[in-house]
Amino acid sequence: MPSIRHSRAELLPIALLAGATIACAWLSPEATATDDPALGLELGGARYRGLLGRPPAPGSRAEADDLAILRWNQRTRSPATVAESWSYLDRNPGRFSAAIGSDLLKGAPAVVQGLLAFMKRVDAVKDELKNQVGRPRPYVGHADLRPCVPLEDSWSFPSGHATWYAAAAQLLADLLPERRERLLEVGRQGGFARVNCGVHYPSDVLASHRLGEAISRDVIASPQWQRFREQSRASLQTLLTPPPAGLPVLVD
Repeated sequence: MPSIRHSRAELLPIALLAGATIACAWLSPEATATDDPALGLELGGARYRGLLGRPPAPGSRAEADDLAILRWNQRTRSPATVAESWSYLDRNPGRFSAAIGSDLLKGAPAVVQGLLAFMKRVDAVKDELKNQVGRPRPYVGHADLRPCVPLEDSWSFPSGHATWYAAAAQLLADLLPERRERLLEVGRQGGFARVNCGVHYPSDVLASHRLGEAISRDVIASPQWQRFREQSRASLQTLLTPPPAGLPVLVD
C-alpha cells in the first residue's frame, strides 16, 4: 500500500490551503443541511465532571511528569512531527478521509454537516468544563517551553482539540465500523499532536480522551443519532469502496 509522506515545507501550505477550501465546502449551499439532526439533544457538563477528574496540582509529581514529557518532545521534535501537528490544527472532519479511504467532505457532505451539528454539543460541554477547571496552558508558567503551533488564550484542561478528535473518531467509527481502528488512530493522533507542540499537558489530552469517549457514547445512544445514522446509510456506503491503489498507510 502507498505511504503518505511529505516534508514540513510541503505540508504547511497544503494544510492552510486545505483549511480554507474545507471552510468553503462546509458553507456551500450544496453541503448545508436544512435541519439540525441533533436538535433536542441535551448534554450537560455536570454528568461528566467526575469522569474528567482534576489536573495534577502545581508542584506535584504528576505535574513534573507532564513537564518532563513536554520538554522531551521539545528536544526531539523534527520538521516532520511539527508538520504533523500543524495538519491537526483545524478541527476538520476531512482529516479522517485517509482512514476511511475516501474523501469524506466530497463523498458525503450531508454526513459531515450532521456530524458537525453533534460536535457543537460536544464542544459546549468541553467549554463548560474547561472554564470550571481553569488550568493555565503549560507555556504560561514555564518560560522554557516553546510551542510550535499558534498560542491560544483559553484554558488548558481539557484540550478542545483532543476532545473534538476523540469524539469525532468515535462517532465516525459508529457510522463506519469497517474503518473503526483506523478512525480511532486518527482521533488519538489529533490529541497528542497538541502535546508534541507544547500547547497542552499530556494529562490534558488523557482527560480529553476520556471525556470525548464518554460524550460520544451518550450521543450514539440518543434517538437523534440513531435517526441520523439511519438517514446516512446510503451516503456512508459510497465511502467504503477503497481507491484502486488500496487504503493509504496512516502511520509509518
